[in-house]
Amino acid sequence: MDRERLLRELSEFLRIPSVSTLPAHNDDCRAAATWVSAELQRLGCRDVQFLGSETHPVVWGVGPDVPGAPTLLIYGHYDVQPPDPIGEWTTPPFEPAVRGGRLYARGAADDKGQVFCLLKAIEASGRPPINFRFLIEGEEEFGSKVLFDLLKREPQRTKADAVLVADMAYVAPGWPAVYTGLRGLAYAEITVRTAKSDLHSGEYGGAAPNAHEELCRLLGRLKGEDGRINIPGLYAAVKRPTKAELAAWKKLPFKEKDFLEKRVQAKRLTGLKKYSVQERLWALPTFEIHGILGGFTGQGAKTVIPAEATAKVSLRLVPNQKLKTVQQQLAAAVRRLAPKYVTASVHFLHGADPAQIELDHPAFERLDRAFKEVVGRGTTPARAGGSIPVVPALGAAGAPVLLTGIGLPDDRLHAPDEKLDLKQLWDGIEVFRRFYALLGGGGNNRLM
Repeated sequence: MDRERLLRELSEFLRIPSVSTLPAHNDDCRAAATWVSAELQRLGCRDVQFLGSETHPVVWGVGPDVPGAPTLLIYGHYDVQPPDPIGEWTTPPFEPAVRGGRLYARGAADDKGQVFCLLKAIEASGRPPINFRFLIEGEEEFGSKVLFDLLKREPQRTKADAVLVADMAYVAPGWPAVYTGLRGLAYAEITVRTAKSDLHSGEYGGAAPNAHEELCRLLGRLKGEDGRINIPGLYAAVKRPTKAELAAWKKLPFKEKDFLEKRVQAKRLTGLKKYSVQERLWALPTFEIHGILGGFTGQGAKTVIPAEATAKVSLRLVPNQKLKTVQQQLAAAVRRLAPKYVTASVHFLHGADPAQIELDHPAFERLDRAFKEVVGRGTTPARAGGSIPVVPALGAAGAPVLLTGIGLPDDRLHAPDEKLDLKQLWDGIEVFRRFYALLGGGGNNRLM
């Protein structure tokens, strides 16, 4: 394994600022798709296409044919989250830097580094004994609309014996995982308007309603200090973890003190105290505020009473909850909790249902064996607090979806100084090289 060459190639991929949420980066998303397509062609794919969009295309690839062998569909994404706040990065987010055996850059772990790992595992295999299909998209961080529309028109794209999604992390260093569930997502903007226009705070202050104040009070009503979300009906559909799941989670190498001090890096944890931290992270819905817009936020001073304010918010959904139902519940709660003298509205940007996965297909045993042979420990079943919107659609044709990955819990996804431990990358290439061999019948165990 030529690690210096691999590091140069991954760094080239990471330098592309493919931020899907910002139109200013449309050309960069197209450039990242071009990088992926060139890599697929180098691997020998006989059919590589850009589908669904000129700016955020889904890269479709068909690998060399192996008659009679199983087909593995590989999913990943080349788009990344915005890097803000830029000033909190130790080195610039799109100038990859290695420090202490770790590669720092936006997208290093989510998900460019992991896509790179899967592709280089194919390269390391020479000629793998299985067929490959690829769906590498450019809108995962913004709802996957292009891919959803594509699969609605052409559902046959997901036809495979198994689907591999490496966009996840170990549950702890040395503890690889396979995931049985992902939370869903409902992302929205809540807007409050109190007057026709902004007003002079000297002439009107003390009498005129302030949109920021009203928005903050409304947000406080939606979620109390105890962490409970005050949206009628929200918790009714929540399916609690089984006793077996809860018992298994207690055996994981998780320490609340380390989670607080090393990962959250705050003074205390919040949320519903009667539930464990793992339950709060994996098995309960959330309501989070991501940003508040309105009024004057530039340098210097401007004394206005804002007439309009908007909060960007999201809810994470858990098993049995449905996106459409939660959207209706949030909209109704905003109407009920907003005072009569303000106009409050909700605009939904994107979302997805939660995903649940059964681990009873032989492909999961192959994955477990590959990790065990390479890193010395098999996969631990776990849930994830995050969302990959398209996972249910990937499994709609009946193929098992293997959710796994080479990240670590402290990779700082979506935050400054995102990183990928290089040992995880080198081990991961060997793990997935071995997985491809086992899937194709290596070790005298056929998949089907």
